[in-house]
Amino acid sequence: MLISATAWRALVDAGVLVVPLDADHVELRIGPHRGVLRVVASSAVLSPSDIAHLKSRVREQVLLVVPSATPVVRSAVEAAGWSWLVDNRRQVTGLLQVGGKQVSIETRDADTVPARARPGRVPWGTFTLVRRLAERPWAGQQQLAAVTGVSQPRVSQALAALTEQGLAHRTSAGWDVADIDAVFDWWLNSYPGPGGLRTLWYGLEPPVQQAEAVIGRLTSGDPGRMAISGDVAADRVAPWRAPRRAVVYAQTGVDLTGAGLTPADEEDATVELIVPKDPGVWPRRPADEAPGRSVPLADPLQILWDVARAPGPDTDEAVRHLRRTLRDRRRASGSRAA
Repeated sequence: MLISATAWRALVDAGVLVVPLDADHVELRIGPHRGVLRVVASSAVLSPSDIAHLKSRVREQVLLVVPSATPVVRSAVEAAGWSWLVDNRRQVTGLLQVGGKQVSIETRDADTVPARARPGRVPWGTFTLVRRLAERPWAGQQQLAAVTGVSQPRVSQALAALTEQGLAHRTSAGWDVADIDAVFDWWLNSYPGPGGLRTLWYGLEPPVQQAEAVIGRLTSGDPGRMAISGDVAADRVAPWRAPRRAVVYAQTGVDLTGAGLTPADEEDATVELIVPKDPGVWPRRPADEAPGRSVPLADPLQILWDVARAPGPDTDEAVRHLRRTLRDRRRASGSRAA
């Protein structure tokens, strides 16, 4: 995520409300002061020349998020009228410049495990291809290109790599996964998350009702596509345990205080609202709908990933139960197709 849970909490504690506008932009609200900033995150330590190059390419106000920054770099960012956060996943410091208002950010050292950086561009197309192969077999590369939104040459390259890893193979009927359980394992170990912007919230109602409140708040504006994931979605697909946290994906974020929720820490959150970068989050079939709503469930592999990181001592068993259900659904789908 462009803004970690630690940084989100630091901003909230400083009286800054963060409203994601899309996967790259946030509106920061500090009392009456408001500003729309493009979030630029880098896992590398930047130099003054990097800041100058960024200024030449980006004409918007920027919130720069880096693991460390020298005084010279911080001064260069501030001179551009931009904002910065140094987030080493244990402590967050920074300076925000919003609508003529400056706010300093500083947190105490937190007991947080540093996140492993994933350098380079994320191959969203490959992950979307795996999602589609996990659904059912496909006749050929042209059909896969159509359902993934990826060019046929890129599909060919990705299939070659997946075949080499033993995840996909060509059959007489077309392309298929070699072993769906191997795909589940690969997904849970390799998927980097949906990217984009994530906010965390707490409420007293059951997570299913909180998800409905979030959807209601979103639909009062113009959120674009939405999808429900995590425990709430799993409860619809494979009921097994009471949901502990709702995960809602939307193309545009919103301030959820109007839905009776309050900003929360990672440990206390009962709702996650995510504006993702990954286009594969959205379901291929709009028929998969949440109970009583026209909002679909997220892609099945996305639900699996979100359940795997959900809180609770029985998460592993919940994942096994969901995997079994998705495996059976795929087998039934393949039988109908045959």
